[in-house]
Amino acid sequence: MLHILIEVTRKMHERKELSMRKVGPSVIAAIIAIIMTIVALVLTTVVNDVGTAVLVIFIGTYAIISSEKVNRTAMSLLGMALVGVVLWVGFEFSDEIFEELIMHIEWTTIIFVIAMSVIVSIAAASGLFQYIALRIARPSGGDHKALFTTFLVFVAGISLFFDTVSTILIAAPLTIEICNALKIDFKPFLISEAIVCNFSSIPSIVGAVPNLVIAGETDLDVGFLFITFMPLSIILFLVSLPILLKWYGKSFGTTDNQRTDTVFSIEPTTMIKDKWDFNISVVAIILLVVGFALGPSFGIVPAMSALLIAAFMLLLAHKKANEFLIRVGWPTVFFLVGLFGLVVALELTGLITDLGNLIGLIVGDNAAFATVFLVWIPAMLSAFLDNLPVSAVLAPIARDFAIISPVLPLALVFAVNIGGYIFTPLGSPANMVAIGLSEAQNDPISFMEFVKIGTILGMIHLTIGSGYLLLLLSLFGG
Repeated sequence: MLHILIEVTRKMHERKELSMRKVGPSVIAAIIAIIMTIVALVLTTVVNDVGTAVLVIFIGTYAIISSEKVNRTAMSLLGMALVGVVLWVGFEFSDEIFEELIMHIEWTTIIFVIAMSVIVSIAAASGLFQYIALRIARPSGGDHKALFTTFLVFVAGISLFFDTVSTILIAAPLTIEICNALKIDFKPFLISEAIVCNFSSIPSIVGAVPNLVIAGETDLDVGFLFITFMPLSIILFLVSLPILLKWYGKSFGTTDNQRTDTVFSIEPTTMIKDKWDFNISVVAIILLVVGFALGPSFGIVPAMSALLIAAFMLLLAHKKANEFLIRVGWPTVFFLVGLFGLVVALELTGLITDLGNLIGLIVGDNAAFATVFLVWIPAMLSAFLDNLPVSAVLAPIARDFAIISPVLPLALVFAVNIGGYIFTPLGSPANMVAIGLSEAQNDPISFMEFVKIGTILGMIHLTIGSGYLLLLLSLFGG
């Protein structure tokens, strides 16, 4: 009896400690949120400065999110709700101001993210990506460098058609499976895939959510983006591959023939879990690629193509439709809703216009200086903040600068994607997904391990990209 009592007491103590560990940061964040709300309301009612009040909420929200101690989706939604309160008070208790805030959220981007998540969920569940992974891994014959190169080429290719998070969710689990089977350290693969998917997404409007945000705000032509940036993406890959091979060279080798034969003797068709869903996924991805490539010529935006295909896939999935919907990355979706709500509040109070005017005073009408500015400054910001809020805040400014030269919106697209992996891995959600998957394997990627190679490549990429954009500037004028 005493033994049972001691055991129960011990478990209660452990639960209490676990509860305190979980609740502690959240309680602190809630207290900070209350304090910044009081400050914002004082600024609104006493000083009559709604803009500064909204800025306090925006900065406070992202400071808390950047700490990574609380749920970023919850904080993002809370931030949007708080700016809603501030605007409601600041605009004399208008019942229309919050409706305007909601109405101006980037719903097209959010629908795109949901649709792509559905497509990836169904295709992954069918075994399509596992089938592809085994097919492309076979020719390596167990040679680690060949396998490494193969996976990076694969990631670079699918980055043109899937956003960075979807790309990592497709490639990383397959990489881990193959590497574990061949007794290879998967960490160099995951780090390199995260970096490659970030810069390989630059030529594609659907390659990264920031690209969609910037293109939507600046009316950036899809074909112009692809034609101008595809050569740069290839150059960056050709420069990066030998550096990555040199950097990780000591960890590479060749898996023994017996293990290699055992792994690659598996027939790829055995990876197919559901023939019906597999065939649907193949057709859907082909139609998706065609839709992304040709749709804009007919005025069909990527979100419309993705939603149409995702809806048909769900319909044909029949009884499993709800299962696939559960797998949608709803935390990311609602994080975007909160983020866009915060940015809309900055627009409604004129803060983004003021920031644009300030940057305009700094760069003047010097297109070359503006190009370099829009490469390096947003890249530095994206290194420490998620590249999505940086894109959302600076996209309206890039739209105004497009009058000087059509190259300037391109500079922002380039900057936020490259900035996602310099100095910290925090700038791009794809990096954090890769790190999270490594942690799930009890073999985590260390922060510094990512930072070292990410920063080296990022600085090289920013330098090459700056020169390339200045060349484009001389060709297209400005």
